[in-house]
Order: sequence, then C-alpha cells, then structure tokens
Amino acid sequence: MRKIAAFLLIFSSLPVLGTHLIGGYIQVRNVAASTYEITVKLYMESSGAGQQETSVLVCLNDGAEPVSVARTSSRLLKGGILLNEYRITHTYNGNGTGSRTISAFPSNRTQSRNIPNALSTLFYIKTTFVSTQSNTTPVFQDFDSRLTGTVNQKAEYNFLATDSEGDSVVHYLVRPQTGACNRGSLPIAGYAFPNDVTRRGTFKIGRQDGRLVWDSPTETGTYGFALAAEEWRKGQRISETVFDMVTLIADGGTPGTVPPYEPAVERELLTGINDHIDDRDLSVTVYPSPSQNRFLVVLKSSKPTTATFQLLDSQGRILQEVAAGKAALEHEQAIGNEQLAPGLYVIRTSARGRVYSNKVIKR
Repeated sequence: MRKIAAFLLIFSSLPVLGTHLIGGYIQVRNVAASTYEITVKLYMESSGAGQQETSVLVCLNDGAEPVSVARTSSRLLKGGILLNEYRITHTYNGNGTGSRTISAFPSNRTQSRNIPNALSTLFYIKTTFVSTQSNTTPVFQDFDSRLTGTVNQKAEYNFLATDSEGDSVVHYLVRPQTGACNRGSLPIAGYAFPNDVTRRGTFKIGRQDGRLVWDSPTETGTYGFALAAEEWRKGQRISETVFDMVTLIADGGTPGTVPPYEPAVERELLTGINDHIDDRDLSVTVYPSPSQNRFLVVLKSSKPTTATFQLLDSQGRILQEVAAGKAALEHEQAIGNEQLAPGLYVIRTSARGRVYSNKVIKR
C-alpha cells in the first residue's frame, strides 16, 4: 500500500496507542484423537514492550482455570510488526461430543476511537471448533502494510483465511468481545464499527475473499474491529476463528470521494435482532449457514438435554420443526432452506422445559 514507512513512524509515535498489542487470533490443530496443538498468534509493535510479552493466559474450555502459555517464537514481519506465537499441546478427557471454545486474554486493549474505555477492557480472542472431527483451523495471512490507511481515501485490507485441508472458509464482520475463562464472552458495550463513528462511507468484507474495504475513513485515529473466519465441511460448520485488531488512519494524501453512509452488516446473511440468548445454564445462538443458505442454531447446556427446533414466519406459522431426541450437552441444527424468502423469522428452541425465541432477518 501507500508509504508504509511513514505510516509506521506515525503508528509508533501516536500517544493514543496505549498498549503494544495490535491484534491476534488462535489456531487449533488436531494431532491425535483428543489431543490438540493450540497456537495463539499476537501481532505487536516491534518495541521493547512487544518483546517482553513472554507468556499469555489461555482458557482450554475444560473447566479448569486459565493456563499460562509461554512464547515459543517471535518473528519480525514487514513494516516492523512483531509476530509472537504461544503454543501448547493439550489432551482432553474423552473425544468430546460437540464443540470446544479456546480463548486467550493477552492484556488490555489498545486505545481506540470506537471502543469505549478500551484501555481498561480486556482483549479477548477465541476459536470454536467441532471436537468430533479431525481438523486444522484456518490461517490468516500475516500482517504487513494492512494496518494503516489515509483520511478520505479507500483503505483495503487482505484478511483471507486459508485452510490446509480444502474446507470452505467464509468471512464475516463481528463485534469485538470481552470475556472470562469458563464464563463465555459478550460484545463490548457501546462498540461502533469504524464508519459508524462519523456515519460516513462504508465498511464491508468479502465473504469469500476476505477483502475488507473501508470506503473511506474521514478522521484520523486508531480504530478497532474484528472478523470471523468460519470453516465449513460438507454443509457443517466445523470451526469459527475470531481475529481482533486495530488499524491506524493517518492524515495526508489526495482526498477522494466518500460514498454515502451504510451501516456495517454482521454475518451478511442475517441480522440478528436477538440472535443470542444466555440463560443461567443454557445458551441458544443463531448463525447463518452460508453453504446452504440456512440458519444454524447452536444450543449449549450445562446438563445433557434433548431439544426441539422450530422455524416460524412473521405470522407465527410453523414452517419447519426438527427434534433432537438424543440428550447431549450441545446441539447444532440447520433449519430453513434455499427457497426461504428474505424477511423476519422466529426460531423457537425448546429444551429442559423452557422455550427460547430468537428473531432473525434473512437478507
């Protein structure tokens, strides 16, 4: 891109960058029946602070407290970005019956214009994977000049995630989250997508090619955002990797034309009005199933349970009903079909004597 050296001088000198952390994600590789190699990849400023990040806390989703994982490698990339990797091999009890979520908590966030109280908000990344199939989750291309942009000019970033086993990968914008070990995560309160700060221009990502385009930034500063790479195999979602990062918008350059404002769209296929429900010991989340143009309902319970899933139209008519008759801690159920017309729908989930309703919009 444009004059990366000049941008990096600005990047390293701006006082708003309260920490050395730029971004990161987690890769998981199945190395035996229930044994996984977990690698946390953190991108940092190539300063003394970045070199001193010798360990990171990782939650392995086995009910235990987070473990401190030592840094296994440190590599200087283009543009003076430091890539630190922290790797651990962990064996779970049993082969698993559903999915697991690995999360990491490196430090607090970098100060950002669109994340309230960023410096006091824990940075949180996670990867969720199906534990019943052998798999290696996708890998993103390493950072180079992607971290910068110029006011009033289109900024383009390449976040293509590739899969070594040939599985399909789709990319979506998601809201950055914060969370704690064994207690899940929540979107950061008050978060605004970068183009929502001034309500000008667009902020979009290509579902297939991972090409993120901000057309165009209008004010300088550091902005935080996140995306998810979902991995699909034979119509089943087998992993989701969240990549959280910041970008620096600097002044300079020849102004271009800023297009009309469009709100950023999460997960592209649907906009959830309330696409996630958390109860005391049970949660229901709805995702798009891009390979089949359906909805995917994920139910997680602290105790094994059966479940019934219903799809209703806006008039309350039941369009489809699916029963999961075998008790399990987690159920994933695709619902809907390619002929489903755009509009408002309700997904009703019944489990453990309770009924949950998620309103979703098919775009």
